[in-house]
Amino acid sequence: MRDVLIIAPSFAPVSNPPTQRVRFFARHLPTFGWRPRIVSVDPRYYEEPADAEIDALLPPGLEVMRTAAYPASLTRRLGIGDLGIRAYRPMHRALRAACARQRPDVVFIPGPPWHTFLLGPALREEFGIPYVLDYIDPWVSSAGADGRWWSKAYWYRRLAVALEPRAVRGAARITAVSDGTNDGVRAMYPFLPASLFAGIPYGFEPSDFDALRARPRPQSIWPTDDGALHLVSVGAMLPNGYETLRAVLGAVAAMRASGSAIGARLRLHFIGTTYDPHPRAPLVLPVAQAMGLGDVVTEHPARVPYLDALNLLCSADGVLALGSTESHYTASKIFPSILARRPLLAVYHAASSVCEIVRRANAGALVTYDDVDRAEQQIPAIAAALDRLLSPGGYDASAVSWASFADYSAERMTERLAHVLDTAVGA
Repeated sequence: MRDVLIIAPSFAPVSNPPTQRVRFFARHLPTFGWRPRIVSVDPRYYEEPADAEIDALLPPGLEVMRTAAYPASLTRRLGIGDLGIRAYRPMHRALRAACARQRPDVVFIPGPPWHTFLLGPALREEFGIPYVLDYIDPWVSSAGADGRWWSKAYWYRRLAVALEPRAVRGAARITAVSDGTNDGVRAMYPFLPASLFAGIPYGFEPSDFDALRARPRPQSIWPTDDGALHLVSVGAMLPNGYETLRAVLGAVAAMRASGSAIGARLRLHFIGTTYDPHPRAPLVLPVAQAMGLGDVVTEHPARVPYLDALNLLCSADGVLALGSTESHYTASKIFPSILARRPLLAVYHAASSVCEIVRRANAGALVTYDDVDRAEQQIPAIAAALDRLLSPGGYDASAVSWASFADYSAERMTERLAHVLDTAVGA
């Protein structure tokens, strides 16, 4: 069995998207001939709250090596909170020792955090080990591109533009959660051949729902006996997601204004809207209040534990999955949103891979927009979809094509990764 060293500064016991992606891969890689070892940061250096139950979802016997990091209480005085920066030097020392002790066949580096991408070239130069980069999000994004040199985002972007070429130039392969994300990297570095790239979407892990069913729990976000229809959105409010949010809220306002019985009963709950471990202000509620929907919308900005998030999806009268104006955007949350077996409304850019997933699985109501027909032009379609979806018989779990959905399982996605690793070792 070949050996892959996975550099994951942020890992269990936090349950953020990078943790879930690495956890899914680590569970299934041995099936395809790869033994994973994780190099992560000691949780005492994390700023995110721990998820007490996430460790129980890790595959038995998984080797996780922990390193130190510079404490955020010190580095934030210099304006630095990024875990990849805080942990870079300690992780480099630990990785050198690990590679000298037991040389891996390949190194796999998901990002964010992105500065750890630079550990790949360092290990390749010293030990000759090939490395694979995995983009969960773009490193160079639109944030900071407005030229406001006095902003932190501007300088973070400038640093990314300066450092990313070194990382991508020496990579044996590059993967991403969507082909669109890969296209963005290729557009910046046209000298990279198309054969270098592979799209590996987030998969879903059915055993997570088994763990939830084994330990049932109540939810306390909304009352269960008030006669309302409670819709829930679980996940971060995207910087480029406000057009989509306003479109959905506009549809709710239109339904209420028209006297719709369903519209009058709607209550929307937004959970875990920020990655900030200590959120200072809501992100969704001010928009709702400005649109006259302050009595309809509640927001809980802090992230909730992973199994609690699944439980909220399963407990709701309906699930909202909202996309971004960035066409490459995909979302790990679409899978649990479907597996919750609740009425699902997905509102996404037409180019997002989420659209294909929802269509193939016949998993719910899908409303799309694009760069010409913007999200807020779809308000009538969203209102009609909500009315249809939440009417009696509007959703039938037995009509979902679960067989086609199985193509997106974590095991199938890991099979794709194993093929990439096999190719990287031969590169």
